[in-house]
Amino acid sequence: MRFENEVWLRYHQVHAQAKKEVRKAEDLGLENCPKELKNELENRKIENTVDLGIIEIPVNQIVGTAVFDEKDLYSPDFLPIASADSPFAELWCQLYMDYLTDKGWDAPIRCFEFLGRFYVQDGKKRVSVLKAHGSTVTEAIVTRIMPVLTQDEDVVRYYEFLDNYEKTGLYQVAFTRSGSFEKLQNAFGHDADYVWNDSDRFSFLFNLPPMVYALHAAFDGQLHITAADAMVTLLEEYSFNELRNMQPWDLTKLLQNSWVKLYKILDPDFEAVPVGAA
Repeated sequence: MRFENEVWLRYHQVHAQAKKEVRKAEDLGLENCPKELKNELENRKIENTVDLGIIEIPVNQIVGTAVFDEKDLYSPDFLPIASADSPFAELWCQLYMDYLTDKGWDAPIRCFEFLGRFYVQDGKKRVSVLKAHGSTVTEAIVTRIMPVLTQDEDVVRYYEFLDNYEKTGLYQVAFTRSGSFEKLQNAFGHDADYVWNDSDRFSFLFNLPPMVYALHAAFDGQLHITAADAMVTLLEEYSFNELRNMQPWDLTKLLQNSWVKLYKILDPDFEAVPVGAA
């Protein structure tokens, strides 16, 4: 069958990757499976829920499950840990073959969104396939869980994101520090209240994957900021046109050279220790 060998080979590859991911999480004392929504909601005050209908969401912001079932079948990033001779692997590979052919899938996944992250209610195997394939976006039926506005930093930042989302329509325009969206608007030559059109969204999304690659390559996934954070930092010295004409490895070098600024996104008081200092 067309794609069958490719699909099974890919399963073996991501299965090996998943086992490494699980071991790394365990070594660091972290969860060795996807996050569970009820744990994220613990000690949180919820205002209401909002049905967003079917929207396009970024796959890399799918981080957990809405219910506990099947968590033991996935690594923290939803890669499959079941052996290749298991019934799960057979179902997974069939879904992958459907995804690669005209058959496709019958319905979008269903999930909850909380603080800009997504928790799967229905479609965990499909999410696993999407992540294994390297897909960037997928359609989902989304229910947003709205936290009560408090002075908690993550809640304040989320409400700022919601204001920005009204202008961009993109979950990918997410930042770690408040005030970054206005800097992005200015770099694009827009006022703070400018509402993006389809061309603006396409341009941003087209240039986001090289920034994602460069950020991971520069810090091996150990610097937990967003690609939009990295983009805004580089836009302090380069124009958007200059950045979009660069190769990913050139962006990687620029991010490595800007490491102090990038670390300050997480810790404004961060100071680099001079070489040779005691």
